[in-house]
Order: sequence, then C-alpha cells, then structure tokens
Amino acid sequence: MRSSIRRFSALLIPSLIIAAPRYLHPPAEPRAPLDLSIRHPERYQLIVPDSNFVFGSAGTGRARLEIDGRRVSVAANGAFLAWLPVPEAERGDTAAYRFLAWDGADSVRATLPVLRPPSKPPRGSPSPWVDTTRLGGGVARWYRPGEVLDLVVTGEDRATIHLEVGDLQFPFSDLGPVRGTLHRYGARLDLERVHRIGCRAGACRKGRRGKDGLTSPGLAEAVVVDTVKATLIARKEGRETRADVRLPLAALPDPPPVVRLREAPDPINGESGVVVGRPTPTGPYRWRFPEGTTAAVAGLVGARVAVRLGSGLRVWVDEGDLAVVEDAAYLQPATAFDGRVSPGDGAIDFRLGLTRAAPAEVRETGSRSVRLTLHDTFGEIDRIAQGVGTGVRSIAWSQEPGPVLHIDLELAWPIWGHRLSFEAGNARAYEGPRADDSSGTGEGGGTVLRLSLRRPPVIDKGHPLRGRRIAIDPGHPGAGSYGPTGYFEGDANLSVARRLAGMLEAAGAVPILVREDRTAVGLYDRTRRAREANAELFVSIHNNALPEGIRPFERAGTGTYYYHPHSARLASALQKGMVDRMGLRDLGVLWGDLAVVREPWMPAALAEGAFMMIPSQEAALRTPAFQERYARGLLEGLEAFLRATGAEER
Repeated sequence: MRSSIRRFSALLIPSLIIAAPRYLHPPAEPRAPLDLSIRHPERYQLIVPDSNFVFGSAGTGRARLEIDGRRVSVAANGAFLAWLPVPEAERGDTAAYRFLAWDGADSVRATLPVLRPPSKPPRGSPSPWVDTTRLGGGVARWYRPGEVLDLVVTGEDRATIHLEVGDLQFPFSDLGPVRGTLHRYGARLDLERVHRIGCRAGACRKGRRGKDGLTSPGLAEAVVVDTVKATLIARKEGRETRADVRLPLAALPDPPPVVRLREAPDPINGESGVVVGRPTPTGPYRWRFPEGTTAAVAGLVGARVAVRLGSGLRVWVDEGDLAVVEDAAYLQPATAFDGRVSPGDGAIDFRLGLTRAAPAEVRETGSRSVRLTLHDTFGEIDRIAQGVGTGVRSIAWSQEPGPVLHIDLELAWPIWGHRLSFEAGNARAYEGPRADDSSGTGEGGGTVLRLSLRRPPVIDKGHPLRGRRIAIDPGHPGAGSYGPTGYFEGDANLSVARRLAGMLEAAGAVPILVREDRTAVGLYDRTRRAREANAELFVSIHNNALPEGIRPFERAGTGTYYYHPHSARLASALQKGMVDRMGLRDLGVLWGDLAVVREPWMPAALAEGAFMMIPSQEAALRTPAFQERYARGLLEGLEAFLRATGAEER
C-alpha cells in the first residue's frame, strides 16, 4: 500500500461543533483499500504549540490507526482527525510523527517529519545559549525623538543579558519561561540615545544612504541611515556568549519627506483603487485612502512607512504604495473650501474643494449618517449646497486641533455603500468641478474630494429578490484548505455557489458568479468584477479551518463575517439562514479584516458555512443534499435582508 503526504493550507480564522446532525454522518466505503494519506501537517512544517491537530485518510472505514502509539478514531469513509501532543525534536530542530494503519493482515507505516522550536539549549554548549533571531538586526528604522525599540531574545534560564553600544549598556529583564528550560528576555532601547552614543563611540558605519530594497522614487535618498554596531552579551555561571547586532538607524528629518499614495500593481490579487493603512507596522488594515492622497512621512520600519494623520497619529503603509513629492508647499496643512451635494445614478455625490489631497476617511455614525474626516486640514467653508431631492437632511462641519476637519451628513435613506476619490477641478468652485476647468489649472485650481453615497435599490416588498443584482463569490483558488480525504475548499465553494445562482435566478434575481471554474481569481479582482457588473450585494462563500494549536472538536460550526457597518444586517440574515438550514454550531456574526468584505460600495459578507477539517462536515460538503442546504440558507438570508430593507422608510 502507498503512503502520501499532501499539502494543507489553513485559514487563520479562529472558530467554535455540536453533535452532528444525522445528515452529517459520513457514508461507509466497505470496498475501499487501505491507503494512508496525511493532509496536515505538511512535511517539515514548523509547529510552535505543544499540542496540535493531525488529519488525513486511511482510505477505508475498516482501518485501525495509531499515531505515536495513540489510538485514533477513523470515520466510516476513512477520514480521521486527531488532537495530539507534538513530538519533541529528536535531532536538531526536527521531530517526527509516526503512523501505523492496519486492516486485518494488511498494514502501512509512515513517518512525517516536522520542525520544532527549541525547548532547551543544545547539548555540550560551552557558553550560554541565546537565540538572537528575533532581534531584527538589519531592518532599517527612521525614528522620532523619544521613540523606543523593544528587543526580545530567547535564552537559558537564570542568564544575565545586556546589549552594549559603545560604553552604553541596556540590561535585559527575564520575561518568563517559553518552553522547557528556555526563557524570554526583553529590553527597551531609546533609539535616539543608541544612535547618538553609538556613532560618537565610532560604532557606526556612516554614509549608507537609504535602505536596501527601497523602490519608491526619492525615498531612498531622503535620509542617511547609519548602521550602529552593538554587541549582545549573555553570562551564566562564569560562561559568556557574545553576538554582533546591526541596527540601521536614522533620525527622521525636519522637515520630513512628503509622499503621494498610489496603489502598487499586484499581479496576484489585482488592484482595489485604494491604499490601505495599518495602526502598527504589522497590524491589521484599518484605513482606506484614495489614490492621490498626500501626507508627511512620520517613520519607517523595513518596508513599512508611517504617514502622519492629524496630531501624533501615525498610519503605516507599504513602501511600494507611495512616491515622494518634491514640492515643499505640501508640508502645509490643506485648506477645505465650499462643497455641494448633487444627485448621481443610484447615489449622491458630495464634492469638496481642497488645496491638496489630504488624508481622508469615512465613518458610518448611524444607519443613515456618515462622518467625513480630513486630517491635516483646516476648513474655510462658507456654504455647502445640499441640493434638491438628494435626500440629505442636514450637513454640519467642525474643526478640531491637529488640524482635523469633520463633515457630518445625515440622510433620509439607509446607507447602502460609499466610495471616496479625488478628481481634478476648481477647488474654490462652490458648485464643484467646472466643465471648463476640469484640469484644475485655472483660477482657484486644486483638488476636489468626491464622496459618493449609494442609495438602497427599489425593492419589491412581495418579491424582494426580483431584479436584484447579487454577486456570488466562490472563495478560492488561490489558496484554500483541504479536508481529511482531500476535498478542496474551492471546489466545495463553487458547487454551493452554482446552486445558489440557480435558486436566485428562479426567484427573479440576477446572479453574478465572480468565479465560474477552477481558475484562480485575485481578491481585489473579485470585488472589481462585482462593481463592474453593478452588483447590489456581495456574498463570498467559504468553508473554514482552524489555526495551529486550536483544539477543533468543540470549535467548528457556521460563522459570517462583515467589515463595514452597513453590511452587518446582511451578515446577520445570512448567518440565521445558514444555521437554520445546516444545523451546525452557531458561531455568530463576526467583524473581520478580510479583503473582499472591505469592499464598501455594497453590503458585503463572507460566509463560513462548515469546516473542511472536520471529517463529517467535509463528507457532507461532497453531497448535493448538503450543498443544497448551504445554498438554501444563503438564499433565505438574502431574501430576509432585502425584505427588511424594503420595509424601511426611504
């Protein structure tokens, strides 16, 4: 018999399983041969937790299975899912799971090597062992006065560790045990002090301009980076270890560089038309800036550049998403002039004149109200025209320190979607951009910010799905997870999506399948296709998996994700429909920083109907009956959401 190891890609989305309904029991395969196939973990995958899940298939439900001498249950279709201690490393950082499967006299063995982080110092080490891989040496940083850097290392317990820069010493404190006899040690470095004293002591390699890999025009030449040489010293029981550390540092110049944001081409995911920002260099996406936004640089860590919003607030963007602006006038705060609301096709447009494209964001303050915030902006607004028949009940603006300008709009109808952009025009033209001055080069030339607010469609209360244009996104490929028997999530998603499309068409809706075959579609290409097809709703169909170290048996079920407040009710309706039809554990509605639900132009939600890694749920997803249940739940959720929307006063 053969043994094979196949790839599994886990979605890093934590979830919560109840006793399986009758229709989830996998069918028996009495004539299937013994065939051990391990889907997860991968060969030589690094596994940090001390316990983890292992799953795959033994080929037949008659099989008996042991992993590392522990008996593991095998489902009727041959699938298995186990929660086991992760083996300790046997040689270096390599450990191994050992499998034995048998069916009568027939048996098969397999060994699966994985990587483990160290739990104790290497044997025979003549000096204290310290793992310096997390020190971040070689990553350039542009710092501001008073900025600190947290350094963390792993080493033997009861070691004394410090960083030496010239005659300056920074002691590390013991942060507690990690695994086995190893502890974490941490120190906080005052970057300005390290830089100044290090260079004064001759520990700098001066004259190194920019940083390796910078591609933004002008950014690499904006700051001279000095590589400060430091030494990490660990001592224990008369033994000593010394390790060189490189810290490329530069003081942020005054005045700082000014950059214009523009989305870098992405051949894999496509383009979204916005530049996303993070609250920290490695944090989640929080801001969506229109292309053309200008802002001053406020820091750099590696390939992430901080731009300044208002007073003291920093937002981190990818270095490839910006270009340096040479005009020193951009260092001055922007000025906002008069504005006007005008009706559009299924939306209204609010235009506001600006001297430059200042950082702007939209926040929904209620189901019928939004706040437009412009950072680094002063308001010189004399009047704002609300228009006739636009449905705008009121507009008010306020100025805060920073400077930060707020403009609040209250509408007569629920917000269906929104979009921010910049366009050329006469910044001082109270009526918005003029046809004879579209270039913005004439008198009062500048930039016009455009906020489009989408109205709900006109819904037939008796037949709420009739005429509605609904984008259906079968999630994956690329990526995607596999179940124990090798069923690919992308195939399951497409099968459910096709059934939902048929149901929607029968109900009079216009379904828009974003993906129709196994061809990979980029994340932003999916939402772009929905926008170009004038979709009114966006539903992304997925099936879930768990991250490493999460026990799966009690934590799997059905969940639905959204991002923008105007999508929350859609997510709730879809969740109820799926739970009612499939009967899995209700994981609830979750806010999630997921690419496709960040699309703001229409209510958008991502459904995680079942779990690929749970044998009974993977087996059910293969069946037309369960695919029908999944699709029917989504259909009923869509209908309930639209019916409730149609009943609201517009």
